[in-house]
Amino acid sequence: MVSVKQLRPFAGASLESFRAASGAVALIQQPVDATFKAVAPAMVGLRTVGMAHRSRMEERLLAMLRDFDNLEVHFLQPNQDGEEFTVGRTDACDLVVPEPSVSQHHATLRWNAGSGDFSVRDAQSMNGTFINGAPLGFKAQVMLHDGATLAFGDVQFLYLRAETLHEHLRLAVPGTPAP
Repeated sequence: MVSVKQLRPFAGASLESFRAASGAVALIQQPVDATFKAVAPAMVGLRTVGMAHRSRMEERLLAMLRDFDNLEVHFLQPNQDGEEFTVGRTDACDLVVPEPSVSQHHATLRWNAGSGDFSVRDAQSMNGTFINGAPLGFKAQVMLHDGATLAFGDVQFLYLRAETLHEHLRLAVPGTPAP
């Protein structure tokens, strides 16, 4: 896992090189609390706990953006249309989120090569999946769009296409020419 700050040296790479190395999409989040990381292996098989921060999602997003350089970046690298990535608390998931408000298998992301984006479907999680602060619901499968916020329980992510992240990195590096 890398931070936005660690990606800054790659701002000078071409978009094609950046996308080839990173993948099509990035999910960016605040680092998971060290305590949760330490106890994550023992949480497998345990019950999901209720959300503590549902009413403060917008406030937490603003805090994320203020500390953008220290956010963690998860790259999603789909190989074919329809490929699915599981999200949850266990090591069996493609995107492991070691946080007690995240269900063992919380949601599934599905790649749509035609649009260049993922859709998300909640896996009947205890605390739900949220897009831009709105609950997704159990039966819905919704297409994500560049810049959307995505929350699994209390853990909030910023969903960015590789080209958007690359542009943010380029604009933040002094002396880097604008595209």
